[in-house]
Amino acid sequence: MTPRPPHVALERVSKVFTRKPDFAERIAISLGWPEPPIVRAVDGVSLAVDHGEALGLVGESGCGKSTLGRIVAGVHAKSGGRFEFEGREEADWSTAEAKRARLDIQMIFQDPMSSLNPRKRIADIIGEAPVVHGLVQARDREDAVAALMREVGLDPDYARRFPHQFSGGQRQRIGIARALAVQPKFLVCDEAVAALDVSIQAQVLNLFMDLRERRGLTYLFISHDLGVIEHLTDRVAIMYLGRIVEVGPTREIFAGPAHPYTQALLEEAPRIGRGRRVYAPLKGELPSPLAPPPGCRFHTRCPYVMPVCKIEAPELKQIAAGRIAACHLNDK
Repeated sequence: MTPRPPHVALERVSKVFTRKPDFAERIAISLGWPEPPIVRAVDGVSLAVDHGEALGLVGESGCGKSTLGRIVAGVHAKSGGRFEFEGREEADWSTAEAKRARLDIQMIFQDPMSSLNPRKRIADIIGEAPVVHGLVQARDREDAVAALMREVGLDPDYARRFPHQFSGGQRQRIGIARALAVQPKFLVCDEAVAALDVSIQAQVLNLFMDLRERRGLTYLFISHDLGVIEHLTDRVAIMYLGRIVEVGPTREIFAGPAHPYTQALLEEAPRIGRGRRVYAPLKGELPSPLAPPPGCRFHTRCPYVMPVCKIEAPELKQIAAGRIAACHLNDK
């Protein structure tokens, strides 16, 4: 039998942000002044997410993980590379395939308040998209909204309220219901529980797990909270300054990280049973994506840096079954 292609596959995907120069700047550039700086937010990322899988994407703030999630969700257009959905490359999609793919991949944002239109009632926020896309008849919209609200743990009697009349956890449930309204297969969750209280986080995480089992959803779960990633995901990808440095099963990564950056992240994470200890943060600042260091981008902060690290960028290589890492230490 032909193996099933990944649900989503990225091959050397990049995203570059630049500012278009104004008239005066264009004149200055023509006279020899430097062009506006370029931010390489995502730089040559290759990653695959299988059907029904929950893949965690972890990294420090500014590493590009949210930008990568927005590329997958279609919020940002990639600057280069290949993007495949269910085995079909984005450039080969027909109009109908492009529409279906963009409905199949939905995004849940970090701040539930700013992601909801404050002028619309919840019934309109949840019910508008499925009617516009022909998934629900207008006469059935009220029943569809009520069913979605029950599914995410909200009372349908609140459908006529506005977003400001809900708590943070309730607003995040509204965002989840809005995403589910177009019957997606793939959810990109960008720090979806970071803005919530700890007790509410647990409820929303359990909701994500229930929805995955009930609907057969695939997740790309972006978070800096390692406890959330360990609890929810099957595999985890570690990102540093626009590049993936390690990928593997969550349990194996947490038990024995291979890349020095992954080791540092896990060493800083609080754990029950460790007793009283002093946490030593990573030394040095995260380099600017405007001018990333040559060679291995982590070499400016790595305790195991070697001369080759400053010159040659390591490639992602298989270090064990189902595990890859980009580090010159693995060459030994």
